[in-house]
Amino acid sequence: MTVGDRGGTAPVSYDRLYRMWEQNPWSATDIDLSTDAHDWRHRLTGRQRDAILWNYGMFLVGEDAGTKALTTMLDTDSVLSERIFLSTQIVDEARHHVFFDRFMREVAGFGYDRQSTLQEVDRHLCWGFRQVVEDLDRVVDALRKKPKDRALLAQTVALCHVIMEGSLAVPERQFIARYVGKLNLLPGFSEGVRNVSRDEARHVAFGVKFLGDLIKSSKDCRQATIEALDRALRWSVGFLVPPNGDYSYVTCFDAAPNDVFASAMRSLDTHLEMMGIARTEIPLLAHEDQALSYEERARRALVLVESRVVGDDSEEPELSREAFEILFEDMARSINLEVARSIGGPIEWDFSDAESWHLVVTDGHVEAKLGGSGNPALRLECESPEFAKIAVGRTDPRWALLKRKLRVHGPLSTRAKLPKLFG
Repeated sequence: MTVGDRGGTAPVSYDRLYRMWEQNPWSATDIDLSTDAHDWRHRLTGRQRDAILWNYGMFLVGEDAGTKALTTMLDTDSVLSERIFLSTQIVDEARHHVFFDRFMREVAGFGYDRQSTLQEVDRHLCWGFRQVVEDLDRVVDALRKKPKDRALLAQTVALCHVIMEGSLAVPERQFIARYVGKLNLLPGFSEGVRNVSRDEARHVAFGVKFLGDLIKSSKDCRQATIEALDRALRWSVGFLVPPNGDYSYVTCFDAAPNDVFASAMRSLDTHLEMMGIARTEIPLLAHEDQALSYEERARRALVLVESRVVGDDSEEPELSREAFEILFEDMARSINLEVARSIGGPIEWDFSDAESWHLVVTDGHVEAKLGGSGNPALRLECESPEFAKIAVGRTDPRWALLKRKLRVHGPLSTRAKLPKLFG
């Protein structure tokens, strides 16, 4: 595992990460934002201003949530070198908060002091961001009560360092910073973001190493990490979805939505590999088509976002034809082949509000096909929104059966195989 340091690489150690912190001091209060205030009023479009508020409002709140997590981590039974670096990160997070707070108030005109600025940006926070922050707060509260619980410590690091900083903050920040740098806009903002980016590269390197060590030391830590990542990833897609699904919040900075999603996916894969966790261990990622490029996977994720399947659990799915296709292809990859073969015929989904689909074993693999099968061995009935929520884990199929939102037809012996079929 390596981390860049002025163009070179070397194995990560907690002592080296601390030295890098000492070698890169900066002041959040010394950055001149006067030109930024002029650019904000006269050089940015209204949509660009909205996009920055949406994007960097999350960072301001995220820094606050991260600081609470880090102070709790200091009270655990981590070793001295780990606590020393955590102390530097707390300083960094406070400095980042001061910088983003200054920008929001002095440049964007949000609030009159730090508390009021936080309250002002609250309305720009998306559903997915709120869910991850609330989950982090819940885990941190549990860790505060049980400071020796290494599994809770692992979940805190996973949420704070791997998800919020490593997989979401970096790609979200990059697409605006790249644009304003190219056009020589917001010089103070650009300087501050470069400093924040350098700090967070250290934080992520620390988190990946720390979490990797915890995972190696305990099966409980490994399982707890996988559970936290799977839970947070179901929400974190919403981080990258602009208000009302309006991608002009991204394209106004000469970026493509696919690029932002693809960057987040690459970052996550890199960190999982460093920690020694396979994608197949995380239920949400287990059945993605790894043969597809990151860009194509990102495009497919956007299709599910636009169909309201993922991104905001408060919204009811409205499946497009391609969203159906993606969900059934994923289901075909996830199904237990031997159980499907033993059923002895097609597995059909009939929808009251859409065309049927069915799964069938062909030449040693399962295929998803549009339309009815004619003579299914197992038939499932529901409305398409309920199917979508079951497919991505928003709804437990057992609950759907209990509430008769999902109905299963076929011989009793065949219906009994259903839990193993999709388990």
